[in-house]
Amino acid sequence: MAALRQYGRRRWRRTEANKLWDEAIEESLQYYEKHDPVRADLMRLRYFGNCTEQQVLDQLHIGRTTYQKAQQDMLSTVAICAAQRGVLPPGLQRR
Repeated sequence: MAALRQYGRRRWRRTEANKLWDEAIEESLQYYEKHDPVRADLMRLRYFGNCTEQQVLDQLHIGRTTYQKAQQDMLSTVAICAAQRGVLPPGLQRR
């Protein structure tokens, strides 16, 4: 997700769509901080900290299967939050 990689950069919030992505990412992060700190840490390390998959595995002391499941869940949560704000391309939203 390009939005996750761009999140927090200097000029990121200049467009309305980016502001909505920002809200979706923040909501997802806050949810995981409260309910699943491993996924919150994964989000911070992998997307905000630009760590490699192996670095995330090592820092969080998790296996690859756990990482893949956590990443899939986390990306789904961000996508749902983004869809609720109408920022996903029309082809990706359910009708």
